[in-house]
Formats: sequence, C-alpha cells, structure tokens
Amino acid sequence: MKKLILTLLAVVVALIQLPSISLAQHQHGAAKGEPMKMDTKEVLVEGVKVSFQIMANVDHKKMLKDMKMKEDIEPGTTHNITVILKDDKTQKEITDAQINMKVVDQKGKDQIKTLKYEGEMKSYDAYFNLPEKGKYQVMVLFKVGDQKRTAGIYHEIK
Repeated sequence: MKKLILTLLAVVVALIQLPSISLAQHQHGAAKGEPMKMDTKEVLVEGVKVSFQIMANVDHKKMLKDMKMKEDIEPGTTHNITVILKDDKTQKEITDAQINMKVVDQKGKDQIKTLKYEGEMKSYDAYFNLPEKGKYQVMVLFKVGDQKRTAGIYHEIK
C-alpha cells in the first residue's frame, strides 16, 4: 500500500510538471438520438495510450440500458470511470492488465478501487462518488505483465 501511495504521489508531481494531457469532449449518442455526455481524456505513458472516460451514473445507466447490458450501479456513487488501455504502436487493446485507481477530491479525500475488466467493452471500470463541484484528480497504477506504469488526469465537475 505504501508503494501505491508513493507511486501515485509521483504521478501527481508528473501531472503538475507535464501539462501534456490532451483534453477532448465527446458526445455519444443514445439510441433515441439524445446526446450523452462523457468526458474523455487520453494520456500516453511509455508506449501505452490510456483513455479515461468519465460519465455521470444517470447517463451511464441509460447507456447500459440502450446497449441491453445488465449492470447494477454501485450505491452511494455518482460517476462511472472507465479506462481503456491500448498499445500505441499496434493500437491493440490491452485486456490483461491489473489496474488500481485513486480519485482525490479538492479537499484531499481519496477513494481507491481496483478496476474490473469488462470483456464486451474491452475496458476496465469502477464507480466513484464525485458529489461536489470542483476539480478531481484521477490516477491509475496499472500492471501489464511485470511492468508497472502510472497515469493521471484532472476532471472538473461544473
């Protein structure tokens, strides 16, 4: 646990010093043509493209229903955070990683969870509680084979 915290701290320092995070806003259409808001940000870390997708549970639940997927949203949470890992050279999804995520709110309170792999979506996700407006720090420590890497973004709730 101490190693995880130290690694995540290193990510924080790197995020502050390296403002090379690409930011993009995507609108994914629902079956009825209504746009669903999903904030997507990508970071390139040592040959791995890490895509963070953050969606409010209201929109996520609707998306799951439209896709005819059965999943219960974790009680006491407000958002789903999905991570997609791709090899930057081959553009192939990395489907065998172990990922831990830490979300830190503006007051310094954190939530740490292990992301679960969703085979149908070729992604990893978990539910988090982001109840207040402000900037949240989202960091992952992921292990592919015997290599560990870290990546992170900031997400603002307006």
